[in-house]
Formats: sequence, C-alpha cells, structure tokens
Amino acid sequence: MPSSPSIQLLSAIWNLWQSLAADGAARLRQECGIDLKAFIALGYLKVRSYQSAELADAMQMPRYEVSRLLGTLEEAGLISRERSSSDGRQVEIRLTPVGEATWLRGLQTVEAVTEPYLAALDSSKREDLILTLAGLIPVRVKENAHD
Repeated sequence: MPSSPSIQLLSAIWNLWQSLAADGAARLRQECGIDLKAFIALGYLKVRSYQSAELADAMQMPRYEVSRLLGTLEEAGLISRERSSSDGRQVEIRLTPVGEATWLRGLQTVEAVTEPYLAALDSSKREDLILTLAGLIPVRVKENAHD
C-alpha cells in the first residue's frame, strides 16, 4: 500500500471504524435494540430537541435517511414529534423517557466497547486524540453541525 500520509490516515480511520462498528453495532442491537445511527441520533436528541432537517445536517446524513430513522425511532417509542410552540409549522423531535433510558443503556454499551481501544491512553492523551480528530473536520461541516 502507498505510504502517503493521506492514505495512512484513511486506512487507520477505516480500520478503527470497522473494528469499533462491528462490535459496537452488534452489541447495541443485542443489548439495546437499536443500531449505531439510532444511538447517535438519540445522543443528539439527549442534548436538545431538533427539527428533522437540522438533525440530518448535524449527523451529516441525507434527509430522507434521517426521516426513515426517525420513523423507526418513533415507532419504537424512543422519540416524539411535536409542533413547535414558537412556530406551529415546525415539528420538534424530542426523546421520550423510554428513548432516554435506551440512550443511557447504549452509552454503557458504547463505553464498554470503546474502553479497550482507549485503555492504553491516559486521560490527557485521550483528550488530545479526540481534539485532534475533531480538528480534522472541515470548518464547513463543523458550522453545519452547530446551526
């Protein structure tokens, strides 16, 4: 394989993602009844309510895909959709109590899956790794995620 820094970065991220996602996704499905995308969506909704398009932008996913995901989460009773109190044309998506409990179980699962990967790093190195990876995200993407 070519050894350019770009290829090395992509390969390292790909291999890490494949390893984490394989175990993490299977355990989330088994222990919580949700997949990784659902867990991440619930994580966003744990912080605050979102509109569908806004959540799609934050998760960097196509709107139709987020719409399907939200339908599945609503069917499972994990989220609710409510008309905005400030603008009745807008629909806000919120976690239900069942959704919050599912997210908390998922968090325990995700922490158990990721801990072996992080175990060799002290807290300072963990923080540096996270900040470094977050710093690689293009500014345009970061701005869209916080709009």
